[in-house]
Amino acid sequence: MGMASSQARFLQLTARLNNTEFQGQQINQQRTLLSNESSQAYNSLLGMTVPTPPSKTDYTKTVYSFTQGAYNYTIDAVYPNPDNSTYTINYVKNGNLIGLTNSGTSATIRRGTNAENDVAGDPVEWLANGSQLYEVNANFVHNGKTGEELFQQMFNNTTGIEMSDYYVYIATDAEGTESYRFIAKEDIEAINVTATGTGLADIWEQGTINASEQLTTDNGQVIFDTSGRMTSVVIEGQEYVLTSDTVTDDAAYEDAYNQYEYEKYQYNQYVAEVNAKISIIQLQDKKLELQLEQLDTERTTITTEIEAVQKVLTDNIDRTYKVFNG
Repeated sequence: MGMASSQARFLQLTARLNNTEFQGQQINQQRTLLSNESSQAYNSLLGMTVPTPPSKTDYTKTVYSFTQGAYNYTIDAVYPNPDNSTYTINYVKNGNLIGLTNSGTSATIRRGTNAENDVAGDPVEWLANGSQLYEVNANFVHNGKTGEELFQQMFNNTTGIEMSDYYVYIATDAEGTESYRFIAKEDIEAINVTATGTGLADIWEQGTINASEQLTTDNGQVIFDTSGRMTSVVIEGQEYVLTSDTVTDDAAYEDAYNQYEYEKYQYNQYVAEVNAKISIIQLQDKKLELQLEQLDTERTTITTEIEAVQKVLTDNIDRTYKVFNG
């Protein structure tokens, strides 16, 4: 190989070597980017909060209660007062008591009067199932029972009930037993029938009702045992022994568990997506690694060939200068 051709070959091989090294640099940059993407994906997993199932103990509490007569009392909350000697106690009063309830049946209402000999009072121009309706007031008297006594017996335990809002009539069953029945005045007014027409109105009668009332005492006393549990409370000077029950809010726990299942599904879904992304990155990196190995092999081959051409060039130069020196 002559001097000129060897020099041309050397330049060609050098260009190929530079191009190979440039391609290798580009592949290394791509692998660096892939590595950064992989690290970001892993870091996003590390930054996630793994869902944890709710504990039933978080939805379980101790409920303190006591009884007095027909009422049950449940302690809502207890707060120590600034004097550190008394407590503010919030509690709920509940009881199944006798009161006025909707019977679920109806009476036929029509205009008219039909005064009864054994009843004194203020009749109105309405009949219920043919019986005279009366005002529930002080003038009403039946079997020695006044309107006020009737109210105390049948209305007093019913929250929101006013005796002035109702009419009363005497109902007699098949066995001749008399009982009191009540018709709401607003139901009568809603009928608005003609003198010969009729309408229906709900019958109210004595029954069992649930009375509930939120109460607070600002200067109560609380007695604790050695374990810190409340054993009794003193309200308005009266001490009441407490009973305790462990109550779990199953509905709230179920809601929390459903939320956990949803969050767990989202977490698993995201982890699967990240793992799939990392797998793709690894495949891309493996492909680039193979390309880099091929370029490295090509670079080694080119380098070897360049060394051979350099030797030829060196030998040609030596021979040439020897001719001139000879």
